Amino acid sequence: MGEAQGSGKHPYLVAADLRTADIATKCSCPSRKFPCKHALGLLLLHAAGTDNWQELAVPEELNKWLEGRAQKAEGGRQKAEGKEPDPAQQAKTWAKREKKMGTGLEALELWLSDLVREGILAARKRGYGEWDGQAARMVDAQLPGAARLVRQIPDLLHQDSGEALTAHLGRLYLLTQVWKNRESLSEGERADLYAALGLPLDKAALIPSDQTDWLCVGSVTEEEGRLTVRRTWLLGNGGEVALLLDFAPKNMSPSAGFQPLHRVGGTLAYAASAFAQRAVLDTPEGDIQPAPLPRHLALPLADLPRYWAEALAKNPWLERVGVLLGPVYLPPEGWQVCSYDGYAIPLEEGVRGGYLWYLRAAADTEPAYLFGEWNGQSFYPLCVSPQSQTVHEERP
Repeated sequence: MGEAQGSGKHPYLVAADLRTADIATKCSCPSRKFPCKHALGLLLLHAAGTDNWQELAVPEELNKWLEGRAQKAEGGRQKAEGKEPDPAQQAKTWAKREKKMGTGLEALELWLSDLVREGILAARKRGYGEWDGQAARMVDAQLPGAARLVRQIPDLLHQDSGEALTAHLGRLYLLTQVWKNRESLSEGERADLYAALGLPLDKAALIPSDQTDWLCVGSVTEEEGRLTVRRTWLLGNGGEVALLLDFAPKNMSPSAGFQPLHRVGGTLAYAASAFAQRAVLDTPEGDIQPAPLPRHLALPLADLPRYWAEALAKNPWLERVGVLLGPVYLPPEGWQVCSYDGYAIPLEEGVRGGYLWYLRAAADTEPAYLFGEWNGQSFYPLCVSPQSQTVHEERP
């Protein structure tokens, strides 16, 4: 540990815990970077082996931090050894976090009310620092999901109609209101609320599926903040849709996935939700055999708005659904998916360009079946099966 003199009157207290390979740092400075420059300086001094170190009593606030790390490590050790955690300690920890989250959501409600009262034009004049500051306050309140939604606001500010921004703010405000009545929710609804707020997946509440045979229908890899996230979609024999999520540090790829339009075996369990979609696949057996998209399970394009509305009615924070559409076609001009009875939906921006030409070629100018992601505004196709062909090789 050490002291770093900043611009203020009192120096910052900075420390590094090197007792395990999981190095952690702590500093009393207001920086949002981890580790901060003061912690990096302390680590560099330690690595350099300078001889001006002294032995002093550890301050109380650092003792609390070290004790918390020790408790966390003990909990991980017990879990690895198969020991049951202490229910009383779990309840105490949850009560502490619940109080912190409630305080953060009360502040968010007030902030949103002020934002709407001032109007969209006033919001457009706010600097990015204000949005980042509010997101940081949500992180401090252990609400990473709310922080993520706040960070998305600047991207919606300058749309002419303001419709997307209004809907987005509505979902954020709904979080603050539903939190107050969380005890009256069903188990699935409460799980959706916690997921929207950013709480980790409760693996103890997973609901096993009887089905062990699935068809991989594509995946998408995106950068989200400091993480790389891969969404893999599976389709069951009865039309069940399962979403697998894999995470890796930014600029790194998750572990190897499954090949599209190939069968996947394994024990699957759904996360608790009012609209079951996210799942965990245990002991997977991938790439068993190729298979086409099951045409008899396809949803007509005309029924997509109803399907989306029913999904949102169950989980209003849903960002996308996986859906099999068909028969449809991709017109030679324009960025749309069209049906033969006159319905059309726009393709997502990322589909335009070379990938769109690939999709058109794979459809082979025939009625095709597409599986992809629908977010209420645009469709992102992940794989295609023409009627006349059994299996098509998909993009990597």
